[in-house]
Order: sequence, then C-alpha cells, then structure tokens
Amino acid sequence: MKNDLISVIVPVYNIETYVSECIESIRKQTYRNLQIILIDDGSTDQSGNICDRYLLKDSRIEVIHQANKGPVVARKAGLEKAKGKYIGFVDGDDYIEPDMYYILMKEMEDSNSDFVHSGYWERNIRKVTLKKEIINLLNDRKKFLEKVLLRSYISPSNWSKLFKADLIKRAYDRLDNKCMLGEDLLALCICILEGRKISIVDECYYHYRVREGSLSHQNDIDDLKKTYQMYDGLCNIFRSYGLYDDIEDMMDKFLWNSIRDYMARINQSDFQVAKYYFKDTDKLIGKRIVIYGAGMVGRDYYAQICRYSDCKVTAWVDRNPERYQYKHITLCGIDVLRSMEFDILIIAVLKETLADDIRNELLERGIEKEKIHWEKPERWELDSRLTI
Repeated sequence: MKNDLISVIVPVYNIETYVSECIESIRKQTYRNLQIILIDDGSTDQSGNICDRYLLKDSRIEVIHQANKGPVVARKAGLEKAKGKYIGFVDGDDYIEPDMYYILMKEMEDSNSDFVHSGYWERNIRKVTLKKEIINLLNDRKKFLEKVLLRSYISPSNWSKLFKADLIKRAYDRLDNKCMLGEDLLALCICILEGRKISIVDECYYHYRVREGSLSHQNDIDDLKKTYQMYDGLCNIFRSYGLYDDIEDMMDKFLWNSIRDYMARINQSDFQVAKYYFKDTDKLIGKRIVIYGAGMVGRDYYAQICRYSDCKVTAWVDRNPERYQYKHITLCGIDVLRSMEFDILIIAVLKETLADDIRNELLERGIEKEKIHWEKPERWELDSRLTI
C-alpha cells in the first residue's frame, strides 16, 4: 500500500472535556503519515490551550486559532491548510479506532474510489453499519441520491469518510460560509454529483458522541429556519448541475421529512408530515404575528411561518396550553395577549364555527377586530409518498 499523506481536520469549540481523547485517538493511528489540523473556532474554555500543548508532543499537529465563525468556515480553514492527497474529518468531541485510516486508505486504493464510507458507533451503544459494496455513480447517481436524502442510507456526516482531497475541496468551495446546519450533507451531495465511485466498508471505526448542547443537537426555534436554508442550498446545488427538474418530487419529500423530524424532536413524539398551510402570506410581511391554536393546524402554521424572515411569530397561544407538550417552545395561555404587542392574530383551526367562537371570545377580551384573522386552512396536495 502506498504511503500518501492524509490530512485530518478537527474543528474544536468549547469541548475541553473531550478534545484530548479525540486528539490521542488520531495520534495513535496505525497509519502514520498524517497531517493533523486542529481548528480552535473561538473557544472560550481551555480547548484552545489543550490544542496548543499538543504542538509540543507531535510534529504532525498544526493548530489554527480563529474567532468563532461556525463549522463551514472552520472546516474551510482546515482544507486551505491541508497538504494531503486525502482528507478525513473528526469532530473534536468524538474519537476513532486505531486502524480507521489504515482500513479506509487501503479500501480507497483497492477500489480507486472518490471517497470511502465506514460504519460508526453512536453513544458506544448503537452500531450503525452497511453491507460492503462499491457504488458506480455513473450508472446509479440519481438512485443513490434518493437513498441518501430520503432513506439516510449512509450518514451525511463527513467524519465517517475518507475523501480524495481535490473532490472535497471543490465541494466546500461551493458552500456558503453562513450555512449553520447540514453543511456536510450539502458537501456530500456535491461529491456524489462530481464523483465516479464510492466504496462502503462494513465495519465501525468512528465513535460518535451524542452530546446535549452540541450544534447538531440544538432544537431552538432558529433550527427550523436553518432547515429551510439547508433545503434551499440543496435545491440551488441541484439546479447548478441541471438536475433539479428530475428530482423536484424527491426534494419536496426531503423537505417535509426534515420538518417532521424537527417537530418530532421538539415534541418528543412522532410527527406526521404537515397537512395544512396558511395561503395568504402577503398579509404577514413585516408583521408581528400571534398564532392561536396548538392543534394540527396551529402546529403546521407555526412550522410554515417560522420559515419566513420578513415577519416574526411573537407568540403561540392556546386556550388550554397545558394539553400540549412542546419541548423548547413556549406555548402560552391567552391571558398574555393583554400585555403583548402584535399586528395580526391568526386563528389556526379547521372549522369556521370554532373560529367564530374564538373570534367572539377575543373581541370580548378587547382584541381589536381588524387584528383577528381566520381563513380556511389549505391542504397540501402532496404525493402520498410524502407520508412515510
């Protein structure tokens, strides 16, 4: 086997508890010809100092310190410094098996693939593997994209893979620095679009730590907007390759699966694909909005309207908020309306008779008539395949 240089890029941000274990696992690789690039992305704990101490321990290690700019900029900084013919990524709070890069490098050479994917351990409990195979993208590109986007056939994360350097560098060159969610999926799709062959290894070499508070496991309100930004980014990529018209249905399904997954996380329960949407969105531009109703229609309206950057959901209220359990979202009772400033209150219920009852109650509470709005919810006319 050849001894080509592998550059391993490790973004680090406020993970002082874990970063030493991560670095040690890379240093102990049986494949020795490594360039280990640690990017301290503006850490405010001891992570940066820990990285610096390793400079004295291993000549293969290089450290970049920068202001906190997010994962895309951090990985781009590593890619710019990378000298290897091949590129690997390890998140700074994870760790890898000693022979990971030896195995992936051997498979890369044996198969002449553009990148190699391996299995991984999640929480050191769940083993995620696939059968060993080589995928010819020239014949199966669209089919493989569908498996990645809709079936999570392989993890979209870049840490379980070894890439040819020129391919992954081209992919990251196309990414917006402001991308805060799913940048590895966008980069992976570009690699699939530009690559010829992928190899899958059927063993686990990567230990993925699921850590509360990490960027990939935050469930705040902005996460929904980031989901839409990721979707828009994917659509733009496919348009630039002239592929979007062929996979438009696939992208619709991907979007609603993503929304369902988001709502499942915040609600800690299964959430079906959105059924309803608010049609008259021109009314919302520049407005402060209250959504009244936390049932199915209200939930779908909330997911839809939070997407828009030209208006703001000021509150989500319900007559009986205690009936609903939405983690990370504050659902209020209607008494908050007395002291709240807003421009429009949308009644999010299906039946007009119920909407009339709610409107009358709001009028009795002193809510101005012109601020109250109800329209019959529109139902998404989506392919039945969107309900998986």
